[in-house]
Amino acid sequence: METMKKRKMILEGNLYKVITLLSLPIMLNNLIQTMYNLTDTYFLSKLGAIEVASMTLAWPVVFLQLALGVGIGIAGTTLISQNIGANKIDEAKKIAGQLVTFAMGFSVLLSISGVMSTSYILKVMGATGEIYSNAYIYLIFIVGGAPLMYAGFVYSSIRQGEGNTISPMIMSLISVTINVILDPIFIFHFDLGIKGAALATLFSRAIMLFYIVYQLFVRDTPMKLSLKDLKPEFSYIKKLTNLGIPASIGQATIALGFVVLNSFVNTYGELTLAAFGIGNRITGLIVMPAMGIGGAVSSIVGQNIGNNDVKRVRECVFKSSVLGAIFSVAGTTTLLIWGSSLVRVFSTNKNIIDLGNEYLKYISLSLIGLAILPIITGALQGVGQTKKAMYLSMSRLWVFRLPLLLLLPYFIGKTENVIWYAIFSSNIIAMLIAIYVYKRSKFESIVENAENIGDEIVKKRINQDVEDKMEAKFKKIKTK
Repeated sequence: METMKKRKMILEGNLYKVITLLSLPIMLNNLIQTMYNLTDTYFLSKLGAIEVASMTLAWPVVFLQLALGVGIGIAGTTLISQNIGANKIDEAKKIAGQLVTFAMGFSVLLSISGVMSTSYILKVMGATGEIYSNAYIYLIFIVGGAPLMYAGFVYSSIRQGEGNTISPMIMSLISVTINVILDPIFIFHFDLGIKGAALATLFSRAIMLFYIVYQLFVRDTPMKLSLKDLKPEFSYIKKLTNLGIPASIGQATIALGFVVLNSFVNTYGELTLAAFGIGNRITGLIVMPAMGIGGAVSSIVGQNIGNNDVKRVRECVFKSSVLGAIFSVAGTTTLLIWGSSLVRVFSTNKNIIDLGNEYLKYISLSLIGLAILPIITGALQGVGQTKKAMYLSMSRLWVFRLPLLLLLPYFIGKTENVIWYAIFSSNIIAMLIAIYVYKRSKFESIVENAENIGDEIVKKRINQDVEDKMEAKFKKIKTK
């Protein structure tokens, strides 16, 4: 069985090989998602800077919705991977069913509340004029389609918990390919502009829903779900929420932090906001390998801690960090040499190119922080310590970056350098704090290992046999 083969590889295989095999599909998946984002940015840039700025302003709101789903997915991956590591496949399957029920129900509520609050959120962010109207149109469709987005999260969470990172990649590849085909048709041919970009996204996700249903409910695998698995059970929902709430809060506060950050950047003008958005897209592409490794770490650590192999967990984090550092050095070199050329792909405006290149040079020097932090938080999530991961994720923006944005203008004046310095510093400081927290953390499984349970049963039976024999001897002596 594929699930058991993956389990054996993750628990016993060469770790560099395991990390590479699991992270490569995640890297490709992240590349595919980034290409989707870049595709929208590319086509919208042909319409003008206002459309790009509108999407940049809207993105943190989308990320907030995405973040809540990712938090739920993290909980699912943690519980599924630890139960598979503990050789409790039926329990892992039950959790997968409850994950589907909980996530889809939550996404419907999120969709309704999101549509109702979109206008207010954009006004709080300071959006006005064309930027407001474009961002509003885009968000209404994307936020309203939350269940389609969450279906993808659930599927990826279940498969990554199994150690299968290839299937989510295939799903994303098909979805993004459809989106790339539909984007120019809706944006230019039907003359829908930014509304066309949103509709292309919704159509591609709706088509992939059929693929997800087939994979989870029809295809014959050890984790094949049935309708009875979807019946809500409070004990499982509680486990998911206990782990998922901290993860969701962590992700959501990051998203909220980016809303505040974008609002701050917006005060420097639409050119700076557009350059910042393009720079973030490019940076997301560059750090993709490290993010892929961080995603793989969660699954590897989860199954190994479920198997009570703490030594292998530590070894996994160390070797993942080595690989992450190598990729970060390569990324830094790329941005320092070809930064302006990369920005030119998305804009012909000289001011945007200059600002974007300047931003990339600063952030390139802190890529090591963007590489190590997700690896450590991934490990903490894998062992079920989602609160620690939450605090570390939140601190980068709320404890370091945003306060620096408020303080630095008093020392260097209100220039774009305030943004670049704050981002660079927060990435490095957050990485150092994460390393310190990881070193002081103790790891243990949050599920019982099936083999250990068996050992306990054997011990109890032996003890009971001894007690019975002693009691029999005592009765004989008493009779005599």
